[in-house]
Amino acid sequence: ICKVAWQGFAKPASGPFNRNITFHSTDVPKYPRRVDTAKKLLAEAGYKGETLRLLPLPYGETWSRSAEILRQNLAQAGVKIEMVATDVAGWNQKLNEWDYDLAFTYVYQYGDPALGVARNYTTANIAKGSPFNNVEGYSNPKIDELFDTGAKEADPQKRAAIYLQAQQLLLTEVPVAWLHEINFPTLYRSKLNNLISSGIGLNDSLGTASVG
Repeated sequence: ICKVAWQGFAKPASGPFNRNITFHSTDVPKYPRRVDTAKKLLAEAGYKGETLRLLPLPYGETWSRSAEILRQNLAQAGVKIEMVATDVAGWNQKLNEWDYDLAFTYVYQYGDPALGVARNYTTANIAKGSPFNNVEGYSNPKIDELFDTGAKEADPQKRAAIYLQAQQLLLTEVPVAWLHEINFPTLYRSKLNNLISSGIGLNDSLGTASVG
């Protein structure tokens, strides 16, 4: 996906915290590609060849190619996939209403796990009506406790230990599949000043930008 669909502008994800976020750790469970293991886990889960609906992101050919690559990989493990084509409004509605079996999404993490990570996994954020919260319906009291404690803790070393536990637990239970981290390159004229003023790049206000 990173090399073909994203032409190198992405890196394989290591878990729920991307490499650029505070307290990211590589000391977490790893999942190398093992088709035989996947087949065994599917059998243990009771999968009997039912067709699953895959909802790609409708943001262009890159996301379409990503979904096709995923479908090919799942097919090798014996999973039958039906691609569900939508426009942006349709994707939002289906994700809002949890009308999918498998779905693509991506999120901004805003530099700190209390701001951009917790909302995707805590029980309090299980609510229909938004595609950018805990739409998988994952609930674990321990994860709730860790994110709550991590947000309140002031000591960076203690926060690191708390969030390491959260990463390790999430990568043990795997409520979602973390595929890749996207690199959004920004091209702009050298006469533009302060175009990028925060971690969310061009999605932030251009209030500080000027032409020099």
